[in-house]
Amino acid sequence: MAAIPKAFDVWFVAANTVYKAVPYNVVADWTQQGRLARTDKVRPAGTTTAWVAISDYDLLADYLARPSPATAAPAPLAIPDADDQAPASALPAEPAPVELPDPEPGERIRRPEDDDEVDMIPLIDISMVLLVFFIMIQAAGALAPVDVPEMKYAGQLTSDPDAVTITIEKLNTEDVYYAVRVGNVAPKPSHDQLRTPEEALKALNEVLVGVTRPPEVRIACRKDLPRERVYELRRELEPLRKKGIINSTVATVVEAPEK
Repeated sequence: MAAIPKAFDVWFVAANTVYKAVPYNVVADWTQQGRLARTDKVRPAGTTTAWVAISDYDLLADYLARPSPATAAPAPLAIPDADDQAPASALPAEPAPVELPDPEPGERIRRPEDDDEVDMIPLIDISMVLLVFFIMIQAAGALAPVDVPEMKYAGQLTSDPDAVTITIEKLNTEDVYYAVRVGNVAPKPSHDQLRTPEEALKALNEVLVGVTRPPEVRIACRKDLPRERVYELRRELEPLRKKGIINSTVATVVEAPEK
């Protein structure tokens, strides 16, 4: 048996292209895959021998695709005559349909990423509801009246002729006015009907000029007025108390006049 060349020169006849020094196993694969036709030619690489067709080369002809044998057409089925057919009673009865039970639902397999996903929409909804709730509570508390007991149950303040009283009264449904007096004496005209807390503090400073000791400052407010009126006035008086200009501040309630 002749030795198998290690490489071939391959001539693709249809494309008129020659590939040199192609390994034998590659040529065999090309032949088996159909890339090399029966009429394509080869020769041992590096030689000048005559070209040999693939179909005539014993080492490669076995790799060519073999045509499949033709299969005979099936014989037509014979259709029996109507007289030869069996009566309907002799035919086997068709089986009754069987109802299969519904399949039981299988256990749902949770994906790993399902455990890591958190639905934040309910949490955001609850946070928004709580935020609106607290905002409304704070707004309602700011407009609430001063939380003090009724006058008929409240104790009387000690009598102090030097005590300064700042009265907050209603001017109309929206505005208030301030008045500053010493003891039980009626306020001066310049210290009455003051429209802003700043004017009330200015009148208080004028009153404090003639005192010999730091007096007690009392804030008398109508019960139906918002507590913020008292709070803002006490905030303005706090620096005076820290400096020792006034002794202390006390908030009280005046009865609304009976209609």
